[in-house]
Amino acid sequence: INRNESKKSHSWWWDSHISPKNSKWLQENLEEMDQLVKKILKVIEEDADSFAKKAELYFKKRPELVGLVEELYRMYRSLAERYDFVSGELRKTVPSDLQSQGSGISDAGSEPLPDHHPKPARTKSAPRAAGFGFFLGDFNSKEGDETSTLDSEAESDDSSMNCSGSQSNEEEQGLRKRVLELENELREIKGGKSHQEEMEAAKEEKIQLSREEITPRLTMIELQHDKSPVEDDDTPHSESVVVVAGNPPEIESLRKKIRDSEAEVEENSRSSDREKWQNQIRSAQGEVSALKNKLAREEREVKKLQDRILRYKTSLSERDHEIRALKEAMSDANKALSDDNDRLRAEITRATKDRAYLEHALKETDFRCQSSEEDLRRAKSDIAAKDDDLAKLRDDLESRDGEIEEMNERLRRLQIQHAELVAGLEEARKSAGELEREVERKREAIEERGEEKREAIRQLCFSLEHYRDGYRQLRQSIVAH
Repeated sequence: INRNESKKSHSWWWDSHISPKNSKWLQENLEEMDQLVKKILKVIEEDADSFAKKAELYFKKRPELVGLVEELYRMYRSLAERYDFVSGELRKTVPSDLQSQGSGISDAGSEPLPDHHPKPARTKSAPRAAGFGFFLGDFNSKEGDETSTLDSEAESDDSSMNCSGSQSNEEEQGLRKRVLELENELREIKGGKSHQEEMEAAKEEKIQLSREEITPRLTMIELQHDKSPVEDDDTPHSESVVVVAGNPPEIESLRKKIRDSEAEVEENSRSSDREKWQNQIRSAQGEVSALKNKLAREEREVKKLQDRILRYKTSLSERDHEIRALKEAMSDANKALSDDNDRLRAEITRATKDRAYLEHALKETDFRCQSSEEDLRRAKSDIAAKDDDLAKLRDDLESRDGEIEEMNERLRRLQIQHAELVAGLEEARKSAGELEREVERKREAIEERGEEKREAIRQLCFSLEHYRDGYRQLRQSIVAH
């Protein structure tokens, strides 16, 4: 019981110095790390609507994510180097008599520190956004669907093109057949009609004149047969009729002219039929010409459609190759990004758990540190807090040696940052020297105050040894898990 009470009373000093409130540099680094973790999670969980946007988002955000991870790694390296330096300086500043006294009470610190915060089981990762899930896992499941969709679209395009091409071919064949029929009909009409339009016009005019000449003569001949002969003192018209009646050869010639006129009339009727056929021929020729023009236009359209089909097929083949290449590249990138993301999530989860445990421990130690000496707490609070945090970070870095070997390629790009870290290390050394001088001044002040401080220092040393034992146990439990 006494050991437990002394352990609780002596551990307040060391526990109080791991609070980030006592170190502005440590507090700023923790806040910066929190912001980096939030940015990384925001980039990982960012969503997109379509396939093109997801691909664009992936190629756009991947360099940003890599940069954030590199920045987080740089901060880990900075904290580790700062811890290594400060822990060395702390070992130099601790008095030798305190170390010898601490070895005498190491048995009290060997008792296991009660674990108020057992390590929780690994929580289920939050559901990824649609865009990120596509690149990490859903891509393989959707690849077949995308391929089938593209194939169906290509088949529908080919079928529509074939349908339009078949319709054009049928229409072209119908036009060709109609042209051949009209040409055959035209040849038949021309073969049976070999007359000339000028002769028909002359014959028509001659028939008309003959009719005008024959009609009055026929009338007079008929009257002559019905009536008796007239006297010599008749009118000149009567004389002409008698002369005609008494001249049979002239009558025969008139009858012949009548027969010829009837034949010409019949021929004229046939010529009118021929003219009708000629009109039909001319209209058929015009229709044939129009059909030929239409056929030529259709042939040009068919040729254009064939050229378009050829271009579409070529473009479709090129796009198919591009899509396959893009899918392969994205599949490889997704595998690499999935591994990086899982590793990063595990690191973030582990860091969050460690931080929660430390925050709870800090709350408990804040109540016990109110009775401490204000001068000594201000002098050593920064060193103790940095020592504790950097010890955990160094252990974490030692467990990540394997990962560091895999990231040698990235370290090549961090050489510039390494130079900056070297400069920061020099500044840290200067700051540590100033702290060392301040500690020395405080130590001299403590020694001047005499015997009343020795008991408090012994208690602090006992608490320090107890905390170190508890820290080793905590480290062993973390390494075991």
